[in-house]
Amino acid sequence: MAPSGQDPYEPDGVRPPGDLPDFEASFAALRPDAPLPRRVAVVRILMFIGGACGIAMALLFVQGLVIPQAQMEEALAVQAEMLAEQGVRMELGVEAMRSVILVLALVTGVYGVLSTLLAARIRRRTVGVFWGVVLFHGAAGALLAWNLVSGVWEAAVPLGFAVYMVTVMFGRQARAHYGLL
Repeated sequence: MAPSGQDPYEPDGVRPPGDLPDFEASFAALRPDAPLPRRVAVVRILMFIGGACGIAMALLFVQGLVIPQAQMEEALAVQAEMLAEQGVRMELGVEAMRSVILVLALVTGVYGVLSTLLAARIRRRTVGVFWGVVLFHGAAGALLAWNLVSGVWEAAVPLGFAVYMVTVMFGRQARAHYGLL
């Protein structure tokens, strides 16, 4: 059975020339009691998942910071020995390793907290939340694109998610929901 107002013999998605698109659906999103559009709800879920993963990774990195000096030196010596077998020379001290771990903990922790906070606020229909989500994923996408260009091929999947979320937020339903038509 065809949806009301649609010719049952007309293929789905094909409108006759000169027929205007259905703006009523977009305007319905402007109502104060309108539910969150499904695609924006998917963005919200992905942001909660990404936020939880970022916080968990930050906690794992923090665990690396509390390793005693002797154990860290021993672990670095084992890694240097393994790399030497492959012809790679590693000159990384304990302080440098702790600095790298600290930077990784900060980056993943800030990402996790911001993603979780924005996901919790995404139901609020403010322009600030809309642009916060767009700018957050734009910045994350730029960092991931830089990593991808630098040869970190593992950045391709999260980059795809960031691009998807920015694209969804610029979609007509999302813009209508936040009053940006």
